[in-house]
Amino acid sequence: MTFKPSIKTEREKAQMVIDDSIEAMSVLDNAIACGFLKDQHSLIAQTWIKEYKSDKENAEMFLDNNKDIK
Repeated sequence: MTFKPSIKTEREKAQMVIDDSIEAMSVLDNAIACGFLKDQHSLIAQTWIKEYKSDKENAEMFLDNNKDIK
């Protein structure tokens, strides 16, 4: 038997992804803005920001598509 999490649980996970992604993007943005990172590391951090942004957008899309379920 396969266990499938409820939509409510999935919505909670999606909200955590959004919250964590916002925090991660903020930390990375601040590290880049401070200017103490080497250029190479700054570029890597920028790719991480893109990844977190994508995760956030996907989680927001999931929540938007499941608004009716609380």
